[in-house]
Amino acid sequence: MATATKPLTAKQIQSAKPREKKYKLSDGGGLFLQVNPNGSKLWRLNYRINGKAKEYAIGTLEFYTLAEAREQREILRKLVHQGIDINEKKKADKKEAALIEELRENTFYEISQKWLKSYESQVSENYHTRLGRALKNYLYPSLETTPIQEITRLDIIAILDDLKNRDLQETAKRTAMLLNKIYKYAVTFEYTPHNIIADIELKTVLGKREKKHYPTFTKEKDIKGLLQNIDEYQGDYSTKMALKVLPYVFVRSFNIRHMEWEEIDFKTKEWIIPAEKMKTKTEFILPLPHQVIDILKEVEVNALSGVYVFPSSIHKDRPLSDNTLISALRRMGYSKDEFVPHGFRAMFSTIANEKANEEDGHSYTSEVIEALLAHKEPNKVKEAYNRSSYKEAMRGLITWYADYLERVKTIDTILDMEVTK
Repeated sequence: MATATKPLTAKQIQSAKPREKKYKLSDGGGLFLQVNPNGSKLWRLNYRINGKAKEYAIGTLEFYTLAEAREQREILRKLVHQGIDINEKKKADKKEAALIEELRENTFYEISQKWLKSYESQVSENYHTRLGRALKNYLYPSLETTPIQEITRLDIIAILDDLKNRDLQETAKRTAMLLNKIYKYAVTFEYTPHNIIADIELKTVLGKREKKHYPTFTKEKDIKGLLQNIDEYQGDYSTKMALKVLPYVFVRSFNIRHMEWEEIDFKTKEWIIPAEKMKTKTEFILPLPHQVIDILKEVEVNALSGVYVFPSSIHKDRPLSDNTLISALRRMGYSKDEFVPHGFRAMFSTIANEKANEEDGHSYTSEVIEALLAHKEPNKVKEAYNRSSYKEAMRGLITWYADYLERVKTIDTILDMEVTK
């Protein structure tokens, strides 16, 4: 008959001295205290699972008293009795804890920044900057430090509701689209198991709203007044000259502000905008009418920068700032509801489409108009064809439009001269 192990006492444990080799003090039920040569004392448990003898490390005497070690022994023996290998369970628990900690470190900020970096090559520099600004202004205030897995649909809806209540419904819609891209990225790389944005009925959250178009002018008297006001503008030289060019080329504000001398080919009369500056991420070659060439030659004589055609008045090695053109229009007396820099694009599109095949208009198709606006053609084969086939048509249409603007700007003056004669 086996002799029962006599339980340890606190005095035995405290008085146990280190020896040349490690030794054990048994407490019974598989629990023992291991005393190491360096003086450390560790609680261990012997157990058998599937016929194999194993040893489990409970912890040091420093963290587990005799009573606490005995409590752990009973808990662990119950698990073993259920057929659970407590060492394997310990490994699995550690792995799960590490995964949970990793997930907690995957905050919305961290994941959104990784997505933003990965998306950089797919969009223009200006659009990429705007995305970063949208994250900072609309999403980080609420979600920055929250683990992406812990964000709920109600968290997202609260953000969209706030924007809608501030009469920023279009911003809310774009924010939802931005979130959808981030969550698709997060799901792809397993930062979160599900795209919660896909479960939100945005029409219900945002409501129906009529699409707002950029304010612009299409009546000739208004266009004439705008062009003359630009000619008479008394502000910064770079700003004035950029505004003089913009009606004839009707590019996005970013492109006119970041126009560089090396992009202008005076011989072929073309502006070659590199892909990284385009929203479509495709190089764009814009033919330039003689009116623009004349303005650029004047600017070249008075060049204030060797890089940018229209440099900042403060820093000559930098382009005009984002608000410069808007501020100039405001000083001319145009409110945000009357005209914005993007309105030059809307002006060209409206007039070019309305004047197509008219007696005093032009004969170019809508495809040529879209090509001049650098709108991306969804059909890849057609897009490649358009680049080669529309080159001369684009030059013809932009020349017609430039002459149209000149006629509008001077028509009353010419009539007045004739009446005087």
